Amino acid sequence: MKITVGFANFCGRVCLALCMFFVAVRSVSAYDDPPMRVARLSYVEGRVSFQPGGESDWGWATVNRPMTAGDSLWTGNSARAEMHIGSTAIRVGGQTSVSFMNLDDRTVQIQLNSGTINVRVRNLYRDDVLEVDTPNLAFTVLRSGDYRITVDPQGSFTTITLREGQGQINGGGQAFLVDGGSQVQVSGTDYISYDTYDLPSRDTFDRWSYTRQLREERSQSARYVSPELTGYEDLDQNGTWTTDHTYGQVWVPTRVSRDWAPYRQGHWAWVDPWGWTWVDDAPFGFVTSHYGRWAHVDNDRYGSGGWAWVPPHREARQDTRQDVPAPRPVYSPALVTFVGDSNSSRDFGNGGGVAWFPLAPGEVYVPAHQTSPTYVTNVNVTNTVVNQTTITNVVNNNVQTTTYVNQNVAGAVTAVPRATFVNAQPVAQAAVRVAPSAITVGPAVHTAPLAPVRASVMGANKEGTAGATAVGAPPKPPDAVVTRPVVAKVAPPPPPVGFAQKQQALQANPGKPLDAKAEQTLRAATPPPVERVVKTAPPAPAVKPVETAAKKPQPATSPNTEQQVHPPAPGTPAAVSGSHQTPQQQLGAEKAKQQAAQERAAQQQAAAEKSKQEAVQQQASADKAKQETVRQQAVQQAAAEKTKQQAEQQQASADKAKQEAARQQAVQQVTAEKAKQQAEQQQASADKAKQEAVWQQAAQQAAVEKAKQQTAQLRAVAEKTKLEAAQQQAAQQAAAEKTKQQAAQQQAEQQASAERARQETVRQQAAQQAAVEKAKQQAAQQQAAQQQADAEKARQEAARQQAVQPPQANRPAGPATVHPNEIPAPPRIVVQPSPNAELDRKHQQEQDQLRVKQEQDRQKVQQLQDQEHAKLAQQQADAAKKQLVEQQHQAQTQQLVQKHADEQKLLADKQKQERQNPPKPQKGDPPPQAKP
Repeated sequence: MKITVGFANFCGRVCLALCMFFVAVRSVSAYDDPPMRVARLSYVEGRVSFQPGGESDWGWATVNRPMTAGDSLWTGNSARAEMHIGSTAIRVGGQTSVSFMNLDDRTVQIQLNSGTINVRVRNLYRDDVLEVDTPNLAFTVLRSGDYRITVDPQGSFTTITLREGQGQINGGGQAFLVDGGSQVQVSGTDYISYDTYDLPSRDTFDRWSYTRQLREERSQSARYVSPELTGYEDLDQNGTWTTDHTYGQVWVPTRVSRDWAPYRQGHWAWVDPWGWTWVDDAPFGFVTSHYGRWAHVDNDRYGSGGWAWVPPHREARQDTRQDVPAPRPVYSPALVTFVGDSNSSRDFGNGGGVAWFPLAPGEVYVPAHQTSPTYVTNVNVTNTVVNQTTITNVVNNNVQTTTYVNQNVAGAVTAVPRATFVNAQPVAQAAVRVAPSAITVGPAVHTAPLAPVRASVMGANKEGTAGATAVGAPPKPPDAVVTRPVVAKVAPPPPPVGFAQKQQALQANPGKPLDAKAEQTLRAATPPPVERVVKTAPPAPAVKPVETAAKKPQPATSPNTEQQVHPPAPGTPAAVSGSHQTPQQQLGAEKAKQQAAQERAAQQQAAAEKSKQEAVQQQASADKAKQETVRQQAVQQAAAEKTKQQAEQQQASADKAKQEAARQQAVQQVTAEKAKQQAEQQQASADKAKQEAVWQQAAQQAAVEKAKQQTAQLRAVAEKTKLEAAQQQAAQQAAAEKTKQQAAQQQAEQQASAERARQETVRQQAAQQAAVEKAKQQAAQQQAAQQQADAEKARQEAARQQAVQPPQANRPAGPATVHPNEIPAPPRIVVQPSPNAELDRKHQQEQDQLRVKQEQDRQKVQQLQDQEHAKLAQQQADAAKKQLVEQQHQAQTQQLVQKHADEQKLLADKQKQERQNPPKPQKGDPPPQAKP
C-alpha cells in the first residue's frame, strides 16, 4: 500500500510539473499568459529611485513594489537596496544602475551599467537562466552560490567575486568558466583580457549582504512555506504561526490594530502585464497580498476572531537538478474581488468609488484579461486548495451566483473614491467603511473597471515633483550610464511600450491590460524614449582559464574596509640585449636582480598566505559540513513535524466530514419533517374545502326546496283567488252584463291612457338619463383634458430643466416622452322595453348604477397612471423603466376591462332570470286587469 500511495504521489507531481513546464514554455498561441514570478523591492536605505519600464522619468522607490522586465533602479551615494525573486536575493550598493532586461518563468536577465550588486542564489532550477550583462561581458550563473559583480563608473572593466558557486563569462568571442573561491577582472569589449585574483576580505557591503543572508537562512517561517515564496522572511518579526482547526497552519499578524483588515494599508498601482496591483505598506504585505488566501477565524484571546493568512501548501523539497522539481507558487497582482462595474453609480465617498474584499480559501482568482486555462488552474491550485470543477465553473460563468465568505465579514470590505484608487494614493486615509449588506446588490467583478492614469504607473509622489527642490527630487543616473551598451548572451525581449503611447487604448477597455499583439503594434508605431544598446555575444565553447601562473594576491596596501578593484596591469617592456655592459648597466642589472629576489620573496609570502587561506577554507568547509548536518537534522525534524501536522489535519478533516454528514442528516430530517407538516396542512385544507363544498351544496338544495314550496303556495293562492273570482263573476254575470261591458270599455280607455302616460314617462327618463350621461362624459373629457394638460406641462418643465442643466460626463440622455395609457369608458346599456314596465325601470336603474360605479373605478385608475407618467417625465427615466411602467399600466387596464365585463355579465344573467321568472304579486296587490 505504501508503494502504491508513493507512486501515486510521484505521478501527481510529475503531471503538475509537466503542466508548469508547458506554461513556462509560453509558445505563440491564442493566449497571452503573464509571467509566474516577479521581483520584489524588499529593502530601501537612503536615496533610491525607480523607473517603470518604457518610461523616461524617475520616481521614488517604494518597498513591496513588484518589478518586472523593463524596470530600473538607481541608488544614490551610500544608498542600498534589496530585491527578491523567490529564494534569489539581489542586493544593490551605492551609485549603482541596475535594471531587468527580461524576467519570465525561466529567465532572469539583469543589466548592470555601473556600480555593485551581490547575487545570492539558493535554488537554481533545471533549465533556468540567470544572467548579468555588463559593458564588458555577460555572466551566467551555473550553480547556487554567492556572486558579487562590480562595474567601474566609466564602464572600462568588470570585477566578479565568486565566494562559492560557478559561472560562465562570455564576451569578445570568448567563453570561459570561473569557479568559486576566486576573483576575476575583465576589461575590453570587442576583445577582452582578464586577470585572476585571490578572494579579498569582506568590506562593509559584503558584511551587510551576509547579515541579510543569515536573516533569511534563520527564518522560522521556512518551516511552513516554500522558500520560493517571495517575501516569506518578513513574516517572523510581524506575526506568529498557529494551528486552526479548519485550515491547519496559519499565520496571524500581531503588529496591527484590532480593526485592521487585509488590502487596506497601502495603495493601488498599474503594473503591466497584470493591470491593477496592490502595493502593501507593511513588510509582510507582499507575500500575504500576492500568495495564499485570507480567512477570518477565531484566533484571539478575546474570542471575537481575527484575520489569519492561509499560506499555499508547501511541496516536499526536491533536488534542483532533477527533472521534476517542486512547482513554484504563481504570483497574483491582488487576490481580491471587486464590487460594481463601470456603469455603477454607487457613491463610496466623493466622486463615486470602488470597493473590494479579500478572497477566502477555496475561492477562485480570475485574471483581469483572458489567459490560458492552464495558467488559471496553476495560479489557483498553487495558492489554495480548490478543485478543477470549481475553477472551470467560475471562469466560464457557469455559476449564476457566487457566494464569497469574506463579503459577509464585518470590516472586510474596503471602499475609496475613484480618484484615490487611480492616483496611487494611500487607501487607509480615504477608506470608507462599508457594511457587507450595502454591497450585496452590486455585481462582483474580477478587476476594477477603471482606466489607469500616469500617476497609476509612476506613483503618487511623482505627481508632486514638478515643483520640488533638488533635495526633494529623486536621484537620476547620468545619461552616459543609462545609454551605455552592454554585452548579452541571451537576446532580450523588446523594451516595454510607454504609458503615454497606450493610455488611449487602455481607456477603451477600463481595467484590462493590453495583449501582446496590441503592445507590438504600438511598439512598431512609436520608438522607445531611451534606446537600449545590447551587444549579443557570439557563441563560443566554454573552457577553463589557462592557469600558467598563480593567482595574483591582493595588494598589501589594500584597506580591509573596502574591496580593492584593480585596473588591468600594463605590459612589461622587453629587455635590451648586449655583449658589453657599462657601470650603469651593471648597476641596473644589480637592481633588477634585487627586484627579482624581492618578487620571489613576495611570491613565497603569497604562497604561505595562500596555504594559510586554504587551511582557513578547510576549517570553514568543516564548519559548513557541521552546519549542513545540523540543517539536515532540522529538516528531518521539520519533516516529522509536518507528518504529525498532516495527521492532525487528516483527523480534523475526518471530524469535519463527520460533522458535515451529521449536519446534512439533520437538515434532511428537518426537511422531511417540514414536508410532512406541509402534507398534513394540505390534507387539512382539502378536508376543509370538501366540507365547505358539502355545506354549500346543502344550502343550495335547501334554497331550491324553499323556492319550490313558495311557488306551490303561490300557485294554490292563485287557484283559490281564481275560483272565487269565477264564482263571483258567475253570480253577477246575469245582472251586471251591461255594467261589465261599460266597465270593460272604461278599463280599456284607462289602460290606453296609462300606456300613453307610461311611454311618456319612459321617454322623459331616457331624455334625462341621456342628458346626465352627456354631462358625465363632458366632465370626464374635461378632467382627462386637464390631466393631460398637467402632464404635458410637467413634461415641458422637465425638458426645460434638462435643457438648462450643463451636460455631465457618462450620463445617459433624457427619457423620451411618455404617452398615457387611455382606459376606455364603460358603455351605457339601454334595457329593451317589455310588457313589464316596472321590471324594465328597475333593470335600467341597475344598469345605470353599475355604469356610474365602473366610471368611478376607471377615473381612479386613469388618474393614478397619469400621475406615474408625470413622475417618470420628471425623473428622466430610462427606456427600460418606461417600458416596464407601460407594461404594468396595460396589465391594469386589461384587468379593469375584464372586471367590468364580468360585472356586466353577472347583472345581465340576473336580469334575464328575473324576466323568465317574474315575481308573483303579493296578497294585497290589486289584480291585473285584462287587456281590452
